[in-house]
Amino acid sequence: MCSMSERNFQRLFKCEIGVTPSAYLLRARLEHTCRLLAGSDLPVDKIARRSGFGSGERLSKIFRKTFSTSPTEFRSRSRMTQ
Repeated sequence: MCSMSERNFQRLFKCEIGVTPSAYLLRARLEHTCRLLAGSDLPVDKIARRSGFGSGERLSKIFRKTFSTSPTEFRSRSRMTQ
């Protein structure tokens, strides 16, 4: 679509944005997840699907690895600070 190889696109993307396309997408999905956790009462499983993670289990694993807390704990803490 953009008249360049996948490898060249990844290299240029990282040069311009500072992270790989997959890292950028993961960060965007996690930011969306955090907004939904803090601002809605949707179940974690639905938030996972809406954020592109597929399942609550996969979201929880990635969320814990990134933030060292579960999505449910994050939701509780974010509501206490509001």
